[in-house]
Amino acid sequence: MRLAIVGPAHLQARQLDQGLDLGNRSVDILARVQSSRAKDYVREFNTALAPWRREPAVREFIHRTRTELGIAA
Repeated sequence: MRLAIVGPAHLQARQLDQGLDLGNRSVDILARVQSSRAKDYVREFNTALAPWRREPAVREFIHRTRTELGIAA
């Protein structure tokens, strides 16, 4: 859960690669855990990705959260 919280801080600092790395690591963990609160943090993370929506890595991450966690963007 901490990874999904810290990731947006990197995004606010315009550090997309670092933010996505933390986001992907959080999805790796959350795919094995049921936590609605943690998924809420991932939803917030997805919202923070809005300035980069056209980036292929961001589209892939959003798709991954939809398929693996059932999170709508």
